[in-house]
Amino acid sequence: MEMHQGYSHFHRIKQDDAPQILNLFVEIQKGSVNKYEYNKEVGILELDRVLEGPTVYPTNYCDVPSTWNSGDNDPLDAVLFSSGEPLMPGILAKGRVIGMMEMLDGGEVDHKIICVNAKDARYDHVTHVDQLAPYERKDLATFMEIYKFAIKGPGAVKIGEFLGPEKAYELIKESMAEYEKKFGTSTKN
Repeated sequence: MEMHQGYSHFHRIKQDDAPQILNLFVEIQKGSVNKYEYNKEVGILELDRVLEGPTVYPTNYCDVPSTWNSGDNDPLDAVLFSSGEPLMPGILAKGRVIGMMEMLDGGEVDHKIICVNAKDARYDHVTHVDQLAPYERKDLATFMEIYKFAIKGPGAVKIGEFLGPEKAYELIKESMAEYEKKFGTSTKN
């Protein structure tokens, strides 16, 4: 499904502070069992499915507007660590990039950019993915490995390494260039 430029926030929200700070569109809030997908035709979130078993999203799950990942033919995905209340789906949040997690989903490259909430002072000291608590990285990797189990079967998702911000910056720049090539529009104001 091609993104309709008239409705889609992916074309209107730019990335002026990238690759260090990203504008993120929150799709799924931390703690949710509901998986939402952005309906590009009408410009709203819709319920894709309810996760099975005791699985919940360990972080806020976001899309990165004005980026393109040819591996899964969608904008880049990001996870956003934030303290306090989970962020509401459909809002714009600023994420400070601290790294990325390598991931293959059904053989397609689907790496996750890892951010902390740029407006959350409790994460001000975190500048590298290695500074997250070990359980935070483990919860994220385990969740990503098992949440598609019911629809794709065991082993469909493969987790690679957690990499620092410099590698994430490279991926972000590449995906912004892919976006500009695919849609013929700038990723910055």
